[in-house]
Amino acid sequence: MDAAIIEDYAQKLRAAGAGATLVLFTRGGHELPAQDVRTVRDLVYLTHDGSETVILRSEIVAIRFSGAKAGASKVGF
Repeated sequence: MDAAIIEDYAQKLRAAGAGATLVLFTRGGHELPAQDVRTVRDLVYLTHDGSETVILRSEIVAIRFSGAKAGASKVGF
């Protein structure tokens, strides 16, 4: 997935504040929840519950953003 798309969702997540979530879907079928996301070159760093996960940007196939307000959800491919 393009880094600009990932960064756009990361900014939305930061702007939404507490209660917002971002879930990244990988080619392998994994769903990776995140409270913060940042990209560096071809890597994506996800922070969730105090731990950090690093994955290749090319492995991300979709993103789901849920805002702090119930029912506010958006998916990007």
